[in-house]
Amino acid sequence: MRSMSVPSFIEDESGGYTIWSLTWFMLYVALGGIAVDMSDAFRNQTILQSTADASALAGVIALPDENAAVTEALAYSVNNMATGINGQVLKGAEVTVGTWDFGARSFSPGGATPNAVRTVTRRDSYNENPLATAFLPILGVVGIDATRFNISVEAVAARNVPGCINKNGLVANNKVDVTSNNHFTNICVHGQNVYEDNGHDYAIDIQCNNNIDSGTIFSMPDLDMMNGRPNVNDCNTGLEGALAEGDLWAKDAQAVMGMINALAVQVGGNWVPGPGAPSYVSSVVATNTIPNPPVPGTIYLTSCGNGGSGVALPGGVDIHDIVITGSCQINGNNVQLRNVVLATTAVGNGNDPLAQNSIHFAANAQIGTGDFCNGSSEGQVTLLSAASMHVSAGPDVYGLRMVAGGDIEFTANNSVFAISAQSGNNITATSNGDWSYCQNAVFEGPFEWHYALVR
Repeated sequence: MRSMSVPSFIEDESGGYTIWSLTWFMLYVALGGIAVDMSDAFRNQTILQSTADASALAGVIALPDENAAVTEALAYSVNNMATGINGQVLKGAEVTVGTWDFGARSFSPGGATPNAVRTVTRRDSYNENPLATAFLPILGVVGIDATRFNISVEAVAARNVPGCINKNGLVANNKVDVTSNNHFTNICVHGQNVYEDNGHDYAIDIQCNNNIDSGTIFSMPDLDMMNGRPNVNDCNTGLEGALAEGDLWAKDAQAVMGMINALAVQVGGNWVPGPGAPSYVSSVVATNTIPNPPVPGTIYLTSCGNGGSGVALPGGVDIHDIVITGSCQINGNNVQLRNVVLATTAVGNGNDPLAQNSIHFAANAQIGTGDFCNGSSEGQVTLLSAASMHVSAGPDVYGLRMVAGGDIEFTANNSVFAISAQSGNNITATSNGDWSYCQNAVFEGPFEWHYALVR
C-alpha cells in the first residue's frame, strides 16, 4: 500500500473544488435569500403602508366620534391584512386621534377639536408577528440572526375645509371658462374635469387679456387639462406662475340637496327651522308670494312644480335676515341682499334637467355688504340650487357663497370681494370682472369635510 508523505498531502489538490463549491453555494444561497426575502419584505412593507393609509382615512371619516374612529381604523386593518395570515398588524393603542397642524405639517395627540388620525401598522416583534424569512436563516452558520424582519410604517389622515372653499374660490367638478379682461387677486380657480366632453375636454379655458396677481391659483389635476389656446401664457399676465396641479372636488355641490332640506324640517306636523338654518331666522311661513318687504327672521317655504314660474324677490328694497327655500325657482331684478339664504330643489325637464337656472338675477343685484370683509361674516349671502344659477351683479358683491348641482354663470362687469362658488358641472366667468379677496373673510357653513393623507 502506497503511503503519502506530509509534503505530498499538503500539495495534493484533490477535492479542492468541493470546498470551493460549498463556499460559493453558501454565498449564492445568501445572495438569493437576500433577493427573495428582501423582495418579500418590501412587498409586505407596501401592503402595511396601504393598510395604514386606509385605516387612518377610515378613522378620520368617523370623527368627531373618537371611539368610532378607533373602531373603524381597526376594522379596515383586518380587512386589508387578515390576522390569520399576518397577525394583528394594527393595535388599538397605535390608533391615535389628534390634531394636524396644516401650516407646520405636524401631528399632536388629542386636542379640543381633533381633526386627524394616526395609525402605525407592524409586522414586528412588538406586535408578536415579525415577518419570517425563507432563505436567510442559513446565515446563522456564521452567527447572523436573519430569521425574521421587523417592519413598521405610519400614516396620518386629516380632515379640513380647504381655503379655496371657505375663503375665496371658484371650484367646478368639471370646467371653468374665463373670458377676457378679468382681474384676479388672491383667489383659487379650479376645474376637476370629471366629465368627458368630446372636443372640449379640458379643466380650465381662459381667453386673453386677463391679469392674474401673485397669490392667485389656477389649478387642475394635470396641466395637460388646460385648454391649449395658442400663447395663452403670453397673453394673460401672471397666468404661467399661477398654474398648479392637484385634485379638489366640489363636494358641497354633490350634497346640495341635503343642505337645502336641512333649512326647514317638520316636527309634530309643524315646520320649524332645521339644523342647517342660520341663527337669524326663528319661524317658518309656507307661501309662494314673498312679501314686500320680507319680514326679517322668517323662513319662507315655497312649493312649485318643475317648470313653474317660481317666486319673485321684491326689487329696490333691503332684503335681509331671511331664508327662502323649497321647490320654486327664485328670480329677481334690482335685488338688494344681505344675511340671506336662497335655496331651491327645482330642476328642469328634458335630457339635462340640471341646466335649468333655478336661481336667476337678471340685473343690478347688490349682494352682501362691505362688513363681510372685516371677519364677522356679516352680510353673507348663500345661494343653493339643485340645478343651475345665473347672477348678473350690479355695483359690488361681498361674501357670496354659491353651491349648484349644475352650472354657475356670471355675466360681465362683476366686482366680487370674497366668493365661495362650487359647481357640480361648469363655472363661467365672462368679461370685465374683478375677483378679489377679503383678507379676514371666512364663509359660514355647513361645509362637507375634505379628507386626505397628510403623512
